[in-house]
Order: sequence, then structure tokens, then C-alpha cells
Amino acid sequence: MQRQKTVAKWLAIILLVTIAVGAYIMYDAVYLEGGDTAAGDEPVTTPDTEPDPAPPETDPPFYTTLPRAAQTFAGIKVAHAGGEGDERVLATVFTDGTAYVFFSSASSEYDCRGSGLYLALHDGDSLISVTRFAAGSATFGGAKLTSDGVAAAVSDGGTGTLFVFGTDGSVKGETSLPAFTSAFLLSHGGELMLFLSDGTALTCHTVQKGLSVTSSPFRLAGDRTVTEGFAAGDVFTLSAQRGEDTEIVTFSQDSGFIVTECYEKTSFRQIVPVAGEDGAAFCLLGSKASGMLLAVLSASGEELSSATLEGGTEGALFGDGVSVILVRTGLTQTFCRHLDLIASAPTDLEVYGVAAVRESGGKRALVTRDAEGGVEVLLSSEGGDFVTLAECSGGEGNVRAEFLDGDFVISLSSSSREGIFFENFGAGDAYLLRLPA
Repeated sequence: MQRQKTVAKWLAIILLVTIAVGAYIMYDAVYLEGGDTAAGDEPVTTPDTEPDPAPPETDPPFYTTLPRAAQTFAGIKVAHAGGEGDERVLATVFTDGTAYVFFSSASSEYDCRGSGLYLALHDGDSLISVTRFAAGSATFGGAKLTSDGVAAAVSDGGTGTLFVFGTDGSVKGETSLPAFTSAFLLSHGGELMLFLSDGTALTCHTVQKGLSVTSSPFRLAGDRTVTEGFAAGDVFTLSAQRGEDTEIVTFSQDSGFIVTECYEKTSFRQIVPVAGEDGAAFCLLGSKASGMLLAVLSASGEELSSATLEGGTEGALFGDGVSVILVRTGLTQTFCRHLDLIASAPTDLEVYGVAAVRESGGKRALVTRDAEGGVEVLLSSEGGDFVTLAECSGGEGNVRAEFLDGDFVISLSSSSREGIFFENFGAGDAYLLRLPA
């Protein structure tokens, strides 16, 4: 009997242990492993040990194939260079059938390979090459045709550089220059004259064939930007903007810089040559709050005559060597070299901001731009009235123009996608337009 009681006792103990183990297993499965949750209880989660998802794949940059032929739209041959970002024309050098268009870019696709300064070489009706030659932080100082090739000056990081480009658009040589904030390039006697301003003084540097540089010891203190210049013998006559004033400055290797005239609160517009009584002379066109300034200057920079003309602050100046012709809104006036009025004729012409003025072989061209960026190209032949050659929207940046091989060629920037700009790659491209003239 006692033995039966002992066996029953152990069976009860084993049963109780089995029930306890089963209850623990159910608790672990339901409450600790995220099974059904009782009302008011928070589920217990395990840490996420899965790897981060791979980043989405991006499309590689798209680059164009050159050369690329120009397109013809409404009788105008249209070529462009640029990318998905913004491009701005800085300068253009025209040679026989070729255009070297310098522009800044913020693009990394199509014709461009990142932010920087570029040269687009157009030969005839095709874009031949696009070359990046300086960083986007560089200051562009201008470009000029030299005996070594087309040259461009830039300044970046405390130093300047003069690049020379070959006929294929690539850099074929370079030489060091002082750093500058603005520059003016002038070809003279087979040499390239560079007038550089660093914000504190104006200096002169001569680049000879072979890219050897000679610096003049003379300096002109003050912050100036040279806007135009001519050479008469060994004397260079320059117009320079200094704040709100236009100054006339001469330079020679023997005497250095001399300020000969100062026109206060005057913005520079143009200089054209005119025959003086004692040789070469120049006529300056400036804009004042009260109207247009005309001033005839000798080759030594001295004022021979001047006049302020009321009735508008925008106009274009043309010269035939003996007289000068001022074209303004509603009026064309002809003056002799003494600025006596020879003729005056009313017109229907409206002259807004003047972007470019060219004259060649009896043809005169005027490119104007209004406040909305609209561009109008006007042409006059043999002294006749100006007629509209073309109109387009979206003209930004600098505008350059030249009569070339029977055409009137214009370089400009545009962010428009309308009309002739329908092939625009992005925010703005650098365009070259050829119009029959």
C-alpha cells in the first residue's frame, strides 16, 4: 500500500512539472515572440538586422557628338553650345569663316564637363569643338586674335594666365600673368597689349610672339575698368570707367599713364575713329542722366570738342571717317568732326539698350535689347533707313556681332526654347546666329 502511495506522489509531481514547462513555452511563444497581444500590452520587437537597401541607380551623364551641323530656322542658321545648366557668352573672336565663342557654364552634360570657362569653335556651319580651359571661379578678362593664335586672359587663385588656342580649338600654349579683376586686350604691331586692373592700380603688359611677357614699371593708382582703346603710333588712348565717371587715359612706354579727361556721371557707350585736322582722332559716345555725350578726342587724349544732346540716353554711333552719325529713338543726326550739326532726320526707329553696333562696306547693323530680353537686329545699307532683319526673345549676357562672308553673325546667350532657340539644352545656351545681310 505504501508503495502505491509513493508512485502516485511521483506521478503527480511529474504532471505538475510538465504543466509548468508547457505553460512557459506558451508564454514565450505568445508574449515574447510577437504573437497575439493582450489588450493594453505592447508587443516586443527584435532588432532589425537586415542590410540597408542599395541606393537607386542614376543615369550616366549624356555627352553630345561633335562636330554638329547648324540648323536653319526661318532663314537663320542657328548653332549652339552648352548643357543642362546655364551658359553665358563672354566674348567672341571672328576670323575668316570661323568664330571662337567664349562662354561660362554651370553644366556637366551635353557639350560641357562641369562648371568652368569654355571655348566653342564654330567653323562655317558646324560646331567643331568645345574646350574647357579654366575653372568656374576664374575671372574672364577678354579675348583677342594675335600672331600666335586666338588668346584669352583669365585670373584665378591669385594668378593670371594667358591661353592661346589653335585652329582646332584646343589650348596650344599658355603663359603667366599678374592676377587681375578686369582686363583689356589690344593688338598692336604684332604684339598683344594687356591693360590689367587689380582693383588698386592699372598696369600694362606686352606679350610678344612666342608668349614672352614684358611688364611696364608704370602704374596708375585707382580702381578702373578699361572699356575701349586705340593705338596712334606709340601712344595708346583708352577709355576707362571709374565708378560713375568715364576717364580718358593715355599710355606710352616712355611716359606711362596720364589721365587727360574726366566726364563725370557718364557711362561709356562707344568710340569711333574720325579724321582730325592734325591726324587721327576719336569720337566718344557716353550716356548721362541729361542725355547723350559726344566728345571728339585727339590721338593724345585731349578734348577737341564736346556736346551734350538732350532727348534720350540710348543711341548708337557710326562714322564714315569724316563725320559721325548718331542714331537715337525717332531721330538720326549727322555731325562734323567739330560736332556741328550737319543733318537731322526724324525716323520711326525705337532704340532701346544697344547691345552691338557694326559697320562694314556701306552696311550698318544695330542690335538692340529691351527690358524683357527681346532682341532686334536692324540693318541699313548705303545710308538708307534701318529695317528689321530679325527679332527673337530671350537674349541674355554679352552680345557680339560681325559681318562675315556676306552674313551678319551674332553670338549671344539665350534661355528661351521658342522660335530659333528650340534646340536649347537647358537653362541657357551659347548661340551663334548667321543672318543673310
